Amino acid sequence: MLNLPDNTVFNRRIPKQKFYQNLPVSSKIVKLFTDQIDSIHWTHKLAPDTINVDVGPTVSEIQILKIQLKSNVLDEHVATLIDREIPYHLVFLVCYQGYGQLWIAYKEAARNREAKFKVDRYYKSDWKPIDELNLTLEGLNLDQVYESILLQIAGDQVAKDEGEELKTALDRSQEVERLKKAMARLEKRMLRERQYNIQVELHGELRKLKKELSRLEERRA
Repeated sequence: MLNLPDNTVFNRRIPKQKFYQNLPVSSKIVKLFTDQIDSIHWTHKLAPDTINVDVGPTVSEIQILKIQLKSNVLDEHVATLIDREIPYHLVFLVCYQGYGQLWIAYKEAARNREAKFKVDRYYKSDWKPIDELNLTLEGLNLDQVYESILLQIAGDQVAKDEGEELKTALDRSQEVERLKKAMARLEKRMLRERQYNIQVELHGELRKLKKELSRLEERRA
């Protein structure tokens, strides 16, 4: 599965109740777990003893969790709860009826919360037949392997310059995405607006957003 080395195979079932029993989670989250998830398996462990690379400054292990769904929908709140409770960096293989999708979030230790993590937005691959999903392990330590996996899953959602910190590239990519969405909303408003003075105002806002987008893109050039 995922074209990963045999040494990384772990294949242990994790009861889904583990993530909401005895935890202060809402009844809504519990319902999402029971309604959306059929089973959770810890399928692979990427660590110094399984892939022969060193630990990194922040990543000590990378775990692959296979989440078998009851439909083709998984709420991100569920993934986030699992991510926060497991003190390792995770990749989710989300599966339904022979198809799969890879999920990964940038994850870092949260300040003043021992053994807890801050989980950023999720990047997701396209849905594909499970046997067509692959990951390439690249890097001299687990931080580099984790970065490589995230960039593989994110694809063209993230543009990272050579030598640039991953977090910097992610922040910039998210800002570019935010600006493009804001510009699209403004352009729609301009098409609907009939009052000239408001059109001028909206055009000015749009020009500012375009200037900011251009500045971000020039920094990458």
